[in-house]
Amino acid sequence: MNENLANFLFGVLGGGLVATGFRLAETYWLAPRFTESVEARKKLFLYARPLSHACHELAYRLQALLPKMQQTMNDTRAALSLSPQQATSIAWFTKEGYYLTSTAYLIALVSCWIQLYERDVVFLKFGRSSLTKQFFDLIERFKHRVSGNGSILWFHYVNGMGELLMAAAGDRPMTMSEFIYKLYEDELFRDYYD
Repeated sequence: MNENLANFLFGVLGGGLVATGFRLAETYWLAPRFTESVEARKKLFLYARPLSHACHELAYRLQALLPKMQQTMNDTRAALSLSPQQATSIAWFTKEGYYLTSTAYLIALVSCWIQLYERDVVFLKFGRSSLTKQFFDLIERFKHRVSGNGSILWFHYVNGMGELLMAAAGDRPMTMSEFIYKLYEDELFRDYYD
């Protein structure tokens, strides 16, 4: 009987230790990783739609621009050669300078969403880091494309465009109307986008 009681007690003690080990592993190893992964996914989804929409709008604009830019001087090239310094009223940005202003806004919009994304997501842990690396590689390719091949935009200048487009709260880009108003009112801001 003492042997059965001893086996029973050792079994309870061993089972308790194993259960405690599983509980500690779950609490301190598994749960934090799962929570971080869920948090990372939430951040991804928070920025995925607006970033995707901004990229789509910019791609649509650039696809329309490229064939026209290959031709000799035309209305499109003339509109893009204007300067915000030529604005005599706020109406200039929505009339004569609209094509230039809206194109600069679209480039800055994509860059701003990228800046927000990088700022909030870069330190989160993902279950598969290769997906994160692939996304950051795509961002680098975008910046190289926009700043390469004779472009007047420098690689880090694209970052600056996005940083300047952040709204005062720092959690989203400015709207187009805020952008136009700031171009008109703020000389340093206008110079940066010129």
